[in-house]
Amino acid sequence: MRHSVFALFAVLFAAGAVAGAQTGAKETSYGADSDTIDAKISAACAVGGSRTVTLGRNPDRTDGAWMITRAILLPDDFTLVLDGCRVELAPGTRDNIIRNAGAVGYMRVTPNRNIKVIGKGEAVLCGGRSNHYAPATSGDRNGWPAIGILFCAVTDYELAGFTMEETQCWGISQENGCANGWVHDIRFADSNKMRNQDGVDIRKGCHDILVENISGVCGDDVVALTALRRNAGTRGGGRASCQIGGNFPGLDDDVYNVTVRNIKARCSGGHGIVRLLVQDGIKMHHVTVSNVVDTTDVSKGEPRCQAAIRIGDVNYWSIRRNDLREMHHVTVRDVASAGRVVVWIKGPLCDSSVTGIRCLVDGKKYDVTAPIERVDIDPQ
Repeated sequence: MRHSVFALFAVLFAAGAVAGAQTGAKETSYGADSDTIDAKISAACAVGGSRTVTLGRNPDRTDGAWMITRAILLPDDFTLVLDGCRVELAPGTRDNIIRNAGAVGYMRVTPNRNIKVIGKGEAVLCGGRSNHYAPATSGDRNGWPAIGILFCAVTDYELAGFTMEETQCWGISQENGCANGWVHDIRFADSNKMRNQDGVDIRKGCHDILVENISGVCGDDVVALTALRRNAGTRGGGRASCQIGGNFPGLDDDVYNVTVRNIKARCSGGHGIVRLLVQDGIKMHHVTVSNVVDTTDVSKGEPRCQAAIRIGDVNYWSIRRNDLREMHHVTVRDVASAGRVVVWIKGPLCDSSVTGIRCLVDGKKYDVTAPIERVDIDPQ
């Protein structure tokens, strides 16, 4: 019997060793991955450090992924390089994948500057494989921690060269004072199984931003410039609870000097490709949207978007609807879509142009359901 017991322990030990070799020693110790990344950032930011961290494959997991239990916080003058790696929120984690270090809580934000996240090879940032907010729904109702990459009050930044997969809410959100930003060469891989899976968002108070070379599939709008706010003191902090910097009136809430170009993507939720939405007295101006291709394949049964480009809306306001002169100098050109409408002007627009519009299947080039003034539009 004694020899049988020893033999049983030997078999169990061997089986455990094999399982450990197959799964990796830290497969379920997800917090260790966050600790390792934090330590790398701290070392890089110490005196004499390079202020750069490169993440390759995780040596502690056989699949090479970094399973994190909290957001990666990026400080000033810092570069994070994702060298062909996969960074994923561990099961049940309710936090951003990446956030600027100054954004520590709702209405608790210190500006940051000069931050870069650069992907190489097949770098992937994943929000998880299921809804981390169950039994409630996923999406923006869960507040700012549900966003994939959250930058608030960051200047001089770059995000480029990676895939964003299955984010719990908006993929990339730039909020309240982000400026001089370059977001480019990013692919989205969303299934729409989580709610509000926007791609790249630009919120109130942001300006001088270039978004280009965006591809893939988003659950909601691929690129959205949406500026909304409520009166100070509104219970719950206003409509857009995801905005960590608050959505009360600020010193400079306007959205301007934004270029969106070379967008080749589709919306699996049937919403839109590019959305321009401003309400509550905020102004949006000097915005250029060009070379947008809706990649929806109707022959495969992929859902058609409402409109490839949606400008304004009659809804979503809290203080008041915007008037005719609060969205101006918007240029939209060279758009091809399989949507029901290619360009839908749903809110007041002036001193703008919409040209080079093509329907890829049956549909309308334009639908104008709001007042416009001095807007150059291609003939139908």
